Amino acid sequence: MSNLQTFIDQLAPISNLVPRKVDKRQIAQPSWTKRAVTIVGVKTVLTRFMPVSHEGHSNETYVDKIDLLGKTRAEFIGRKLKGIERRMHMTIVRELIANQNQGEWKSFFENNYAAPCIIPDSLCLACPNCALFGGLDAKAQMATFSRARYLDTFSVQDVTDCVGSMDNEEMGIGNQVYEDLVADKAGKKRTRGSDSFHLYEYVKAGTQFPFITIIESPTLFDVAALLHAIRRADSHGYGKYSANHGKFSTQFLALGIGYPRFSMLDMLSSADEGQQFDSKNMRFDTLGKPAVLTGDAINDVADKLNESATAYLQALK
Repeated sequence: MSNLQTFIDQLAPISNLVPRKVDKRQIAQPSWTKRAVTIVGVKTVLTRFMPVSHEGHSNETYVDKIDLLGKTRAEFIGRKLKGIERRMHMTIVRELIANQNQGEWKSFFENNYAAPCIIPDSLCLACPNCALFGGLDAKAQMATFSRARYLDTFSVQDVTDCVGSMDNEEMGIGNQVYEDLVADKAGKKRTRGSDSFHLYEYVKAGTQFPFITIIESPTLFDVAALLHAIRRADSHGYGKYSANHGKFSTQFLALGIGYPRFSMLDMLSSADEGQQFDSKNMRFDTLGKPAVLTGDAINDVADKLNESATAYLQALK
């Protein structure tokens, strides 16, 4: 048996994604199969990137930073990763529904889940997206838990090398009164003050962020769709101003059955030593058969997307 088949055979059945009925409403199953898949990779910044998670002041856009392993590193929190990738995953679910002759996705959702799915305000709680990433309907007092576990990640490079800033006069975009240098009541010219400047920091292109994402009770559809969602998110952009900034390139290092027996710190330490963190360094905690996919085998799993979507739609009937 091939390593790929060993991997696929240990995934949860696609029927786990079929919702159940609770109080006349469809809602995702609270399945727990004691199985997990870990996605390991490295994301490289292609364009200016602002991983902002703080409120800050109106005239400040600064990069989150953390002191870690002897360096001050840019911080990219898992919540930001999850938010963008969830939206890309939803576009994939909707496209697959249309491509498999299921009609317009809105009517499909209403017919099969009895609710539209509008992120984040009106989640259906029943579709593959809500089943993977979780959801909440406060009015109905219903919720589904997230099976996608995202870890915070940190730059390989020190901020002195990977964070740029612009806080000079050409970035003065604050109080327009100061910008125009209009005369005050006494007829005197005002010069620019601190309120007219905007502190603007960003992560430079070429910065690397290793990442570890875990899917609990994973089906083949979950894994294949998330691989595609990550690639779409790279083109969409992460962080603040993602319409124009925060584009990435992702190198998938491994797909492993089980939970990781290594951490983000291990990956950063390896990178600091100038070494590639590869499958030789990766161990996964599993009660089943060990199976670690690398290289083209990861693409082979991603290529199962349409096949797994067909299986889901058949199970849904």
